[in-house]
Amino acid sequence: MGVLHYSIQDPNLEELVKEVIKRGGKQLTNINYYCPGEKPYRMVYMEDLFGIVFEIYSHSYELTYSSGAY
Repeated sequence: MGVLHYSIQDPNLEELVKEVIKRGGKQLTNINYYCPGEKPYRMVYMEDLFGIVFEIYSHSYELTYSSGAY
């Protein structure tokens, strides 16, 4: 078994999504906004050229999902 998925953190999430698509990747979901209007946390699922699904987060996983983050 190989890689099932991986995750990337980039505060410029929307720009990275455009770059991945430009290079042949696919956007699998809409950009998800956590706490819209309150906090800038965002996340999206993508697929790379090898068919491996990956996530892009605007902020660290720990910050996005930690107790009290919402």
